Amino acid sequence: MRDLKKSKRLVVGVLMVFSMGLFFMGCATTQQLTAVEELAKQALTKSDTALKEAETAKSMVSDESKKSEAAAVKAEQAADRSEQAAVRSEKAADRAEAAADKAESIFMQKMKK
Repeated sequence: MRDLKKSKRLVVGVLMVFSMGLFFMGCATTQQLTAVEELAKQALTKSDTALKEAETAKSMVSDESKKSEAAAVKAEQAADRSEQAAVRSEKAADRAEAAADKAESIFMQKMKK
């Protein structure tokens, strides 16, 4: 009986030592934890930098968009002015042609006399 108790104690002791060894082997060292923290800080810094760059790019795009809208309005106004000038030019050409026809008619009447 005593041998059985001793062997139970021995088995339990060996199992405890073995399980403690497994437990401590599964834990990360302070150096490993520090390395992971450093990687996390680097990733956070990179993401902050990327966010700032994205915000800057967004504001630049917004500014350029406003400029392009203003340029489009100016171009549309210029096109309207050009169209109006073309209409005036066409009317002036019609008047000039009518004046030329009238002058030719007068000339022909003078020549007949």
